[in-house]
Amino acid sequence: MWVQKTKTAHFQFFDRYKDPLTNKYRTVSVTLPNNNRISRKKAQIILEDKIQAKLRKIQDGNIKTGVTLGEVIKEWEPIYRGQVRDATWESYLVAKKHIIKYFGLDTLVNNITPKLLIHAYEEMLYEDNYNNPTVRAVSYRMTSILSFAYKRDYMSNQPIKTLDVNWKKKTTVPSEKFLEQAELTAILDYVRQRRPRYADIFEWQYLTGMRIGETLGMQIKNITNEDGQYYATVDGTISYITSRVEDYYKQNNPKTESGNRTLLLPKRVVEIYNQYQQGKKLNDFLFLDDNKFFAFTALNQMLRRAKRDLKINKRVTTHIFRHTHVSKLAELGVPLYIIQDRVGHSDSAITREVYLHVTNRAKQKYKTTIIDLK
Repeated sequence: MWVQKTKTAHFQFFDRYKDPLTNKYRTVSVTLPNNNRISRKKAQIILEDKIQAKLRKIQDGNIKTGVTLGEVIKEWEPIYRGQVRDATWESYLVAKKHIIKYFGLDTLVNNITPKLLIHAYEEMLYEDNYNNPTVRAVSYRMTSILSFAYKRDYMSNQPIKTLDVNWKKKTTVPSEKFLEQAELTAILDYVRQRRPRYADIFEWQYLTGMRIGETLGMQIKNITNEDGQYYATVDGTISYITSRVEDYYKQNNPKTESGNRTLLLPKRVVEIYNQYQQGKKLNDFLFLDDNKFFAFTALNQMLRRAKRDLKINKRVTTHIFRHTHVSKLAELGVPLYIIQDRVGHSDSAITREVYLHVTNRAKQKYKTTIIDLK
C-alpha cells in the first residue's frame, strides 16, 4: 500500500492486486482526510474489501465465501431498479426493511437455507401478525436476491421458489374479488349519475382488463384501426408513488414484463375512444381532467361511496374491474391462456382463482342438463 497527497490536501491510498483473467496488476484506491496510523489501518481494510469484491466477480465456478446479504443487495439493487417502475421500487423499499429486520445485512448469504427462510416468514405471519400479501412480497424479493447471488456464485444451492410455508388460511372467497353483472351495472349507473367520466374509465377497465395506471396511460397513438378492428397497445403505466396529481407521469414500461401487449377492443370501448379522442393529437392522453391526470384517490373514493350506498359487501377499488373482466371472459368460455395474455399476467394466482371459480360455477349450473341428457 502507498499514499499520495491530493490537490485538496487529502490523502489517496493505493494498493495492487493481480487480475486472474489477464495476469496483470490492477490498482484500487481510497481517499481519506488524514495520513496517520488510524487512517492507514482504515485504508488497508477498505482496499482489501475492494480487492476481494473485484476478485469475487471473476472467480466463476467457485463459491465465493464470506459474501453477506447486504453486499449482494448492494450489487443487485441497481439492476432491479432499472427493471421496475417507481411504484414497484417503492414497495420493494418497504419489503427491504423487513428483510433487514428478519435476516440482517451481515448474514452470510451462503448460510441462508430454505428452513431459515420458512422460519422467518412464519415468524412474520404468526408471531408478528403480518398478512399473507406482506410476507409474500418479502418472499418474492428474497427469491430474486438469492437467485442473483446463486448466479454470481455467492451461494452453492439454487434457491427454492416455492417454499413449504404455512400460509394463513384465506378469509376471502373468489366471488368477492369480482363483480356480478347486477353489481357491475349498479355501480356504473351510480357513478355515471355523479361523475360520467369516472364511469367511462371504469367501463374501459372492465371491458379491457387494464389496470388503472394502464388505462390512464392510454394515449391517442396507442389506439390503432386495422381493417375496421380497433386495437390498444399497452406500453406503459402512470406512476403514482405520491398522492399529488402534479407528480403523476407515464413510465414507459408496464407493471410486469408480460404487461406489454396489444388488445382487441370491444365496440363499446371504441365508442368511448371516439368520444374522448376528438380534437386531440397523437401524444395526448385519452383521459384527462382539466389537462391533468385523474387522481387515483378520487376514483377510489367514488367507488367506496358506491359500495356503501349500494350495500355491496366486497372490497371495491378500481382493480375489481380487472378481475370482473377475467370473470366475464371465463363465463363466455374463453381459454385461460388467452385471458392471461389479454390482462398481461403470464402467471397469476388470482386470475386462475377467479377463472376456476367461474368455470366451476358454470359446471354446477349445467349439471342437471348433463344428467338428463338423452
